[in-house]
Amino acid sequence: MKRIAALILAMLMVLPMAACGDSNIDVGGSSGSSSGTPSDTIAEYTIKVGHTLQEDTPSHKAFQVFEEEVEKNSNGRIAVELYPNSSLGSERVMFEACQMGTLEVAYGTTSVLANFDTNLQVLDLPFLFTDEAHARKALTGELGEAAAANLGDIGLMNLTYMENGIRHMMNNKHPINTPDDVKGLKMRTMENTVHMRAFELMGASPTPMAFTELFTALQQGTVDGNEQPIFLTMTSRFEEVQKYLSLTGHFYTAGIATINKNFFESLPEDLQKVVTDAADAAREAQYQYCDEDNATALEYLKTKMEVNEITPENHQLFVDVTAPVYDEVEAVVGADLMAIARAAQSAD
Repeated sequence: MKRIAALILAMLMVLPMAACGDSNIDVGGSSGSSSGTPSDTIAEYTIKVGHTLQEDTPSHKAFQVFEEEVEKNSNGRIAVELYPNSSLGSERVMFEACQMGTLEVAYGTTSVLANFDTNLQVLDLPFLFTDEAHARKALTGELGEAAAANLGDIGLMNLTYMENGIRHMMNNKHPINTPDDVKGLKMRTMENTVHMRAFELMGASPTPMAFTELFTALQQGTVDGNEQPIFLTMTSRFEEVQKYLSLTGHFYTAGIATINKNFFESLPEDLQKVVTDAADAAREAQYQYCDEDNATALEYLKTKMEVNEITPENHQLFVDVTAPVYDEVEAVVGADLMAIARAAQSAD
Protein backbone atom coordinates (compact mmCIF):
# COMPACT_ATOMS: atom_id res chain seq x y z
CA MET A 1 0.00 0.00 0.00
CA LYS A 2 2.85 2.35 0.85
CA ARG A 3 4.48 1.58 -2.51
CA ILE A 4 1.26 2.51 -4.37
CA ALA A 5 0.96 5.78 -2.45
CA ALA A 6 4.57 6.62 -3.30
CA LEU A 7 3.94 6.02 -7.00
CA ILE A 8 0.86 8.26 -6.98
CA LEU A 9 2.80 11.03 -5.22
CA ALA A 10 5.63 10.80 -7.78
CA MET A 11 3.17 11.06 -10.64
CA LEU A 12 1.55 14.16 -9.13
CA MET A 13 4.98 15.80 -8.88
CA VAL A 14 5.86 15.05 -12.51
CA LEU A 15 2.64 16.44 -14.04
CA PRO A 16 3.19 20.12 -13.06
CA MET A 17 6.79 19.88 -14.27
CA ALA A 18 5.58 18.60 -17.64
CA ALA A 19 3.03 21.40 -17.87
CA CYS A 20 5.74 23.98 -17.16
CA GLY A 21 7.91 22.44 -19.83
CA ASP A 22 5.13 22.79 -22.44
CA SER A 23 4.85 26.53 -21.83
CA ASN A 24 8.29 27.03 -23.36
CA ILE A 25 7.47 25.29 -26.65
CA ASP A 26 7.24 27.54 -29.71
CA VAL A 27 3.74 26.61 -30.80
CA GLY A 28 3.17 29.40 -33.26
CA GLY A 29 5.97 30.49 -35.46
CA SER A 30 3.11 32.28 -37.25
CA SER A 31 3.37 35.85 -36.06
CA GLY A 32 6.30 36.96 -38.17
CA SER A 33 7.35 39.06 -35.20
CA SER A 34 10.91 39.56 -34.17
CA SER A 35 10.46 38.53 -30.53
CA GLY A 36 8.04 35.67 -30.99
CA THR A 37 6.04 36.71 -27.92
CA PRO A 38 2.25 36.29 -28.04
CA SER A 39 1.71 40.02 -27.52
CA ASP A 40 3.45 40.73 -30.83
CA THR A 41 0.88 38.68 -32.72
CA ILE A 42 -2.14 40.64 -31.49
CA ALA A 43 -2.91 43.72 -33.58
CA GLU A 44 -3.36 46.85 -31.50
CA TYR A 45 -4.62 48.83 -34.50
CA THR A 46 -6.41 48.02 -37.73
CA ILE A 47 -6.10 50.05 -40.93
CA LYS A 48 -8.90 49.45 -43.40
CA VAL A 49 -8.02 50.63 -46.92
CA GLY A 50 -10.80 51.20 -49.45
CA HIS A 51 -10.57 51.92 -53.18
CA THR A 52 -12.64 51.47 -56.35
CA LEU A 53 -10.19 49.58 -58.55
CA GLN A 54 -9.77 45.93 -59.47
CA GLU A 55 -7.24 43.60 -57.90
CA ASP A 56 -5.09 43.47 -61.05
CA THR A 57 -4.46 47.23 -61.16
CA PRO A 58 -1.22 48.96 -60.13
CA SER A 59 -2.98 50.68 -57.23
CA HIS A 60 -4.26 47.50 -55.60
CA LYS A 61 -0.92 45.77 -56.05
CA ALA A 62 0.72 48.80 -54.44
CA PHE A 63 -1.59 48.55 -51.43
CA GLN A 64 -0.57 44.91 -51.08
CA VAL A 65 2.97 46.26 -50.69
CA PHE A 66 1.64 48.72 -48.10
CA GLU A 67 -0.08 45.89 -46.22
CA GLU A 68 3.05 43.74 -46.18
CA GLU A 69 5.34 46.58 -45.10
CA VAL A 70 3.05 47.80 -42.32
CA GLU A 71 2.39 44.40 -40.82
CA LYS A 72 6.03 43.33 -41.05
CA ASN A 73 7.62 46.50 -39.70
CA SER A 74 5.05 46.98 -36.93
CA ASN A 75 5.73 43.41 -35.78
CA GLY A 76 2.03 42.69 -36.13
CA ARG A 77 0.88 45.62 -33.99
CA ILE A 78 -1.00 46.99 -37.01
CA ALA A 79 -3.25 44.83 -39.17
CA VAL A 80 -4.18 46.04 -42.66
CA GLU A 81 -7.39 45.08 -44.47
CA LEU A 82 -7.83 45.87 -48.18
CA TYR A 83 -11.24 46.54 -49.75
CA PRO A 84 -10.98 46.92 -53.56
CA ASN A 85 -13.63 46.99 -56.30
CA SER A 86 -15.80 49.72 -54.76
CA SER A 87 -16.83 47.24 -52.07
CA LEU A 88 -17.07 50.14 -49.61
CA GLY A 89 -18.70 52.53 -52.08
CA SER A 90 -17.63 55.25 -54.50
CA GLU A 91 -14.59 57.48 -54.05
CA ARG A 92 -16.78 60.23 -52.61
CA VAL A 93 -18.42 57.84 -50.14
CA MET A 94 -15.05 56.50 -48.99
CA PHE A 95 -13.51 59.96 -48.58
CA GLU A 96 -16.52 60.88 -46.44
CA ALA A 97 -16.08 57.70 -44.39
CA CYS A 98 -12.41 58.56 -43.92
CA GLN A 99 -13.39 62.02 -42.68
CA MET A 100 -15.76 60.47 -40.14
CA GLY A 101 -13.19 57.90 -39.03
CA THR A 102 -15.18 54.83 -40.03
CA LEU A 103 -12.53 54.11 -42.67
CA GLU A 104 -8.88 54.69 -41.82
CA VAL A 105 -7.52 55.07 -45.38
CA ALA A 106 -9.43 56.04 -48.53
CA TYR A 107 -7.77 55.96 -51.92
CA GLY A 108 -9.15 57.84 -54.90
CA THR A 109 -8.31 60.69 -57.23
CA THR A 110 -7.49 64.25 -56.30
CA SER A 111 -10.14 65.17 -58.87
CA VAL A 112 -12.88 63.77 -56.61
CA LEU A 113 -11.25 64.93 -53.39
CA ALA A 114 -11.20 68.47 -54.83
CA ASN A 115 -14.93 68.54 -54.05
CA PHE A 116 -13.91 68.46 -50.38
CA ASP A 117 -10.82 70.71 -50.60
CA THR A 118 -10.88 73.12 -53.54
CA ASN A 119 -7.12 73.74 -53.39
CA LEU A 120 -6.69 70.36 -55.05
CA GLN A 121 -8.32 71.78 -58.18
CA VAL A 122 -4.90 73.14 -59.08
CA LEU A 123 -3.74 69.59 -59.88
CA ASP A 124 -6.54 69.18 -62.44
CA LEU A 125 -5.48 72.02 -64.72
CA PRO A 126 -5.44 70.91 -68.36
CA PHE A 127 -2.01 70.26 -69.85
CA LEU A 128 -0.29 71.04 -66.53
CA PHE A 129 2.19 68.18 -66.96
CA THR A 130 3.82 66.82 -70.09
CA ASP A 131 4.20 63.25 -68.86
CA GLU A 132 4.14 61.04 -65.77
CA ALA A 133 7.74 61.76 -64.77
CA HIS A 134 7.02 65.49 -64.81
CA ALA A 135 3.93 65.02 -62.64
CA ARG A 136 5.63 62.72 -60.14
CA LYS A 137 8.42 65.21 -59.57
CA ALA A 138 5.94 68.02 -58.95
CA LEU A 139 3.74 65.99 -56.60
CA THR A 140 6.64 64.93 -54.40
CA GLY A 141 7.82 68.54 -54.32
CA GLU A 142 6.44 71.95 -53.42
CA LEU A 143 3.28 71.76 -55.51
CA GLY A 144 2.13 68.46 -54.02
CA GLU A 145 2.72 69.70 -50.49
CA ALA A 146 0.99 73.04 -51.06
CA ALA A 147 -2.05 71.52 -52.80
CA ALA A 148 -2.77 69.21 -49.84
CA ALA A 149 -1.81 71.63 -47.08
CA ASN A 150 -5.39 72.24 -45.92
CA LEU A 151 -6.60 68.65 -45.72
CA GLY A 152 -6.20 68.70 -41.95
CA ASP A 153 -9.00 71.26 -41.79
CA ILE A 154 -11.44 68.59 -43.01
CA GLY A 155 -10.12 65.79 -40.81
CA LEU A 156 -7.80 64.17 -43.35
CA MET A 157 -4.08 63.86 -44.03
CA ASN A 158 -2.29 63.09 -47.28
CA LEU A 159 -0.66 59.75 -46.66
CA THR A 160 0.80 59.69 -50.15
CA TYR A 161 0.11 60.64 -53.72
CA MET A 162 -0.06 57.84 -56.24
CA GLU A 163 -0.97 57.85 -59.89
CA ASN A 164 -4.15 57.58 -61.89
CA GLY A 165 -2.27 58.84 -64.92
CA ILE A 166 -2.27 60.89 -68.10
CA ARG A 167 -5.79 60.87 -69.52
CA HIS A 168 -6.77 60.35 -73.16
CA MET A 169 -10.09 60.62 -75.01
CA MET A 170 -12.02 57.80 -76.59
CA ASN A 171 -15.40 57.70 -78.30
CA ASN A 172 -17.56 55.82 -80.79
CA LYS A 173 -18.08 58.60 -83.36
CA HIS A 174 -14.71 59.49 -84.93
CA PRO A 175 -11.02 60.09 -84.19
CA ILE A 176 -10.25 63.23 -82.22
CA ASN A 177 -7.47 65.36 -83.65
CA THR A 178 -8.54 68.93 -82.79
CA PRO A 179 -10.95 70.58 -80.34
CA ASP A 180 -13.48 70.80 -83.17
CA ASP A 181 -13.68 66.99 -83.14
CA VAL A 182 -14.87 67.11 -79.52
CA LYS A 183 -17.79 69.44 -80.24
CA GLY A 184 -21.16 67.90 -79.65
CA LEU A 185 -19.85 64.73 -78.02
CA LYS A 186 -21.48 63.63 -74.79
CA MET A 187 -18.37 62.81 -72.78
CA ARG A 188 -18.36 61.13 -69.42
CA THR A 189 -16.18 63.04 -66.97
CA MET A 190 -15.41 62.71 -63.32
CA GLU A 191 -17.44 64.78 -60.92
CA ASN A 192 -14.96 67.63 -61.09
CA THR A 193 -15.63 71.25 -61.98
CA VAL A 194 -12.25 71.80 -63.71
CA HIS A 195 -12.65 68.76 -65.94
CA MET A 196 -16.22 69.67 -66.82
CA ARG A 197 -15.31 73.26 -67.61
CA ALA A 198 -12.43 72.22 -69.88
CA PHE A 199 -14.74 69.96 -71.89
CA GLU A 200 -17.31 72.73 -72.12
CA LEU A 201 -14.64 74.98 -73.63
CA MET A 202 -13.91 72.27 -76.18
CA GLY A 203 -17.59 72.21 -77.11
CA ALA A 204 -18.45 68.84 -75.57
CA SER A 205 -21.37 68.01 -73.31
CA PRO A 206 -19.65 66.84 -70.10
CA THR A 207 -21.62 64.16 -68.28
CA PRO A 208 -20.31 63.29 -64.82
CA MET A 209 -21.08 59.80 -63.55
CA ALA A 210 -19.61 57.22 -61.21
CA PHE A 211 -16.87 55.06 -62.70
CA THR A 212 -18.82 51.92 -61.78
CA GLU A 213 -21.67 53.04 -64.08
CA LEU A 214 -19.47 53.90 -67.06
CA PHE A 215 -19.15 50.58 -68.90
CA THR A 216 -22.92 50.12 -69.05
CA ALA A 217 -23.44 53.75 -70.08
CA LEU A 218 -21.02 53.30 -72.99
CA GLN A 219 -22.60 49.99 -73.91
CA GLN A 220 -26.07 51.52 -74.01
CA GLY A 221 -25.02 54.74 -75.74
CA THR A 222 -25.92 56.95 -72.80
CA VAL A 223 -22.63 58.75 -73.47
CA ASP A 224 -20.57 58.91 -76.66
CA GLY A 225 -17.19 58.66 -75.04
CA ASN A 226 -15.02 59.01 -71.99
CA GLU A 227 -11.44 59.77 -71.03
CA GLN A 228 -9.14 57.54 -69.00
CA PRO A 229 -5.50 56.62 -68.48
CA ILE A 230 -4.22 53.92 -70.83
CA PHE A 231 -3.91 51.08 -68.32
CA LEU A 232 -7.37 51.72 -66.88
CA THR A 233 -8.85 51.60 -70.36
CA MET A 234 -7.49 48.07 -70.74
CA THR A 235 -8.26 46.74 -67.26
CA SER A 236 -11.81 48.10 -67.50
CA ARG A 237 -12.27 46.52 -70.96
CA PHE A 238 -13.39 49.79 -72.54
CA GLU A 239 -12.06 48.58 -75.89
CA GLU A 240 -15.16 46.38 -75.98
CA VAL A 241 -17.46 49.42 -76.02
CA GLN A 242 -15.31 52.17 -77.59
CA LYS A 243 -13.90 52.33 -81.12
CA TYR A 244 -11.53 55.33 -81.23
CA LEU A 245 -8.69 56.17 -78.83
CA SER A 246 -7.03 59.56 -79.27
CA LEU A 247 -3.83 60.25 -77.31
CA THR A 248 -4.79 63.77 -76.22
CA GLY A 249 -3.01 63.77 -72.85
CA HIS A 250 -5.30 66.59 -71.73
CA PHE A 251 -5.23 65.94 -67.96
CA TYR A 252 -2.99 64.22 -65.49
CA THR A 253 -4.94 62.77 -62.58
CA ALA A 254 -3.15 62.06 -59.36
CA GLY A 255 -4.24 59.36 -56.98
CA ILE A 256 -4.21 60.21 -53.30
CA ALA A 257 -4.37 58.03 -50.20
CA THR A 258 -5.92 59.97 -47.35
CA ILE A 259 -5.75 58.83 -43.75
CA ASN A 260 -8.05 59.96 -40.98
CA LYS A 261 -6.15 62.67 -39.10
CA ASN A 262 -7.31 61.67 -35.62
CA PHE A 263 -6.47 58.03 -36.23
CA PHE A 264 -2.99 58.81 -37.50
CA GLU A 265 -2.26 61.12 -34.57
CA SER A 266 -3.45 58.42 -32.14
CA LEU A 267 -0.65 56.13 -33.30
CA PRO A 268 2.63 56.11 -31.35
CA GLU A 269 5.41 57.91 -33.19
CA ASP A 270 7.19 54.70 -34.11
CA LEU A 271 4.04 53.34 -35.76
CA GLN A 272 3.38 56.63 -37.53
CA LYS A 273 6.78 56.21 -39.17
CA VAL A 274 5.99 52.61 -40.09
CA VAL A 275 2.81 53.76 -41.85
CA THR A 276 4.39 56.68 -43.72
CA ASP A 277 7.41 54.61 -44.77
CA ALA A 278 5.08 51.88 -46.05
CA ALA A 279 3.09 54.47 -47.99
CA ASP A 280 6.27 55.73 -49.63
CA ALA A 281 7.21 52.18 -50.60
CA ALA A 282 3.72 51.60 -52.01
CA ARG A 283 3.92 54.79 -54.09
CA GLU A 284 7.23 53.83 -55.66
CA ALA A 285 5.93 50.33 -56.37
CA GLN A 286 2.79 51.74 -57.94
CA TYR A 287 4.77 54.04 -60.22
CA GLN A 288 6.75 51.05 -61.47
CA TYR A 289 3.60 48.98 -61.99
CA CYS A 290 2.00 51.89 -63.89
CA ASP A 291 4.97 52.23 -66.23
CA GLU A 292 4.90 48.51 -67.00
CA ASP A 293 1.13 48.35 -67.47
CA ASN A 294 0.89 51.49 -69.62
CA ALA A 295 3.40 50.14 -72.14
CA THR A 296 1.66 46.77 -72.32
CA ALA A 297 -1.83 48.30 -72.44
CA LEU A 298 -1.10 50.67 -75.31
CA GLU A 299 0.26 47.89 -77.50
CA TYR A 300 -2.78 45.77 -76.71
CA LEU A 301 -5.26 48.59 -77.38
CA LYS A 302 -3.69 49.26 -80.77
CA THR A 303 -4.87 45.81 -81.79
CA LYS A 304 -8.43 46.46 -80.59
CA MET A 305 -9.11 50.16 -81.28
CA GLU A 306 -8.25 52.81 -83.83
CA VAL A 307 -5.52 54.80 -82.08
CA ASN A 308 -4.25 58.21 -83.20
CA GLU A 309 -1.68 60.63 -81.85
CA ILE A 310 -2.04 64.42 -81.76
CA THR A 311 0.36 66.57 -83.77
CA PRO A 312 2.23 69.36 -81.93
CA GLU A 313 0.22 71.97 -83.85
CA ASN A 314 -3.10 70.41 -82.88
CA HIS A 315 -1.90 69.92 -79.31
CA GLN A 316 -1.44 73.69 -79.07
CA LEU A 317 -5.04 74.17 -80.24
CA PHE A 318 -6.22 72.16 -77.24
CA VAL A 319 -3.95 74.16 -74.91
CA ASP A 320 -5.26 77.46 -76.26
CA VAL A 321 -8.96 76.60 -76.11
CA THR A 322 -8.75 75.39 -72.49
CA ALA A 323 -6.51 78.25 -71.27
CA PRO A 324 -9.38 80.20 -69.61
CA VAL A 325 -9.61 77.45 -67.00
CA TYR A 326 -6.34 78.69 -65.46
CA ASP A 327 -7.77 82.09 -64.55
CA GLU A 328 -10.95 80.49 -63.23
CA VAL A 329 -9.03 78.10 -60.98
CA GLU A 330 -6.76 80.91 -59.76
CA ALA A 331 -9.87 82.74 -58.55
CA VAL A 332 -10.61 79.71 -56.36
CA VAL A 333 -7.17 78.63 -55.09
CA GLY A 334 -5.42 82.00 -54.98
CA ALA A 335 -2.49 83.56 -56.76
CA ASP A 336 0.17 82.00 -54.50
CA LEU A 337 -0.84 78.41 -55.16
CA MET A 338 -1.30 79.13 -58.85
CA ALA A 339 2.22 80.58 -59.00
CA ILE A 340 3.57 77.34 -57.51
CA ALA A 341 1.64 75.37 -60.13
CA ARG A 342 2.96 77.47 -63.00
CA ALA A 343 6.51 77.10 -61.70
CA ALA A 344 6.06 73.32 -61.57
CA GLN A 345 4.60 73.35 -65.08
CA SER A 346 7.62 75.13 -66.52
CA ALA A 347 10.10 73.00 -64.55
CA ASP A 348 9.79 70.05 -66.91
